[in-house]
Amino acid sequence: MTRIFDALRKAQQSHGAGWLHRPSAVGTAPATAVQPHRPASPAPSVAGDVYRRSIVPFRVAVGLPADVAREMASLRVSLESALTERTPRAVMFLAAQGGEGTTTVAAQFVQSLAGDPRLRVLIVDVHARRPAYRSDGTAVLSPRGEVSSPAAGHADLLPLSEASRQDHLVLPETLSGILAAVGSGYDWIVLDGPSVLETPDAAPLGAVVDGILVVAQAGRTKRPVLARSVDLLRRSGGRVLGIVLNRRRLEIPEFIYRRI
Repeated sequence: MTRIFDALRKAQQSHGAGWLHRPSAVGTAPATAVQPHRPASPAPSVAGDVYRRSIVPFRVAVGLPADVAREMASLRVSLESALTERTPRAVMFLAAQGGEGTTTVAAQFVQSLAGDPRLRVLIVDVHARRPAYRSDGTAVLSPRGEVSSPAAGHADLLPLSEASRQDHLVLPETLSGILAAVGSGYDWIVLDGPSVLETPDAAPLGAVVDGILVVAQAGRTKRPVLARSVDLLRRSGGRVLGIVLNRRRLEIPEFIYRRI
């Protein structure tokens, strides 16, 4: 199970609202308090009913390890500080390139949110070319045949149907319409997005959501690649809230690391 030891930086107060910094290692200035540009959302219609009928319970095979649960709880606090007035809060997890663990991190965050029975959570599979989730609500990376059950609380999955794809691309206006049609009943909408440098529709989709979290695998993602991805996202109108460092290995015991 993935262990996350470096989530987002602490929220910093700016103009009366909490805003997150990306780590300075990326080499660009911190995010400013600019509201994301949202494409005009079409009014919910018959198409909205189609998407609502496609929603299935989000299922998990194993519980969250204690250390992962702590990091996800911290991530939630940071995001709530940054998105204080958003209902629902729509955040997208994506990476610069494939294999960084985006689906694992996004699923763990949803599982953590679902542990709060007061919340209703929707995870949206935005992978048009290679879906990350099966039709039964489990992640493709989960072993087949393994017994799974709905996550605690109320968490659902929306796998984008073929009707939302054009030439294996998800258009920003299409995604905006989907969120408008199905999002009103949820407190959080978590989008599992495609890799920025390998999928042409990834960066424009970032402008549809309230914030973006870039997943980077420790020891694998190169700094220039990460910086390029963040730049593309911001040029497309996306608001990058922070970077989640995935699969970090500590050289010191964890109980000492937590006290540093």
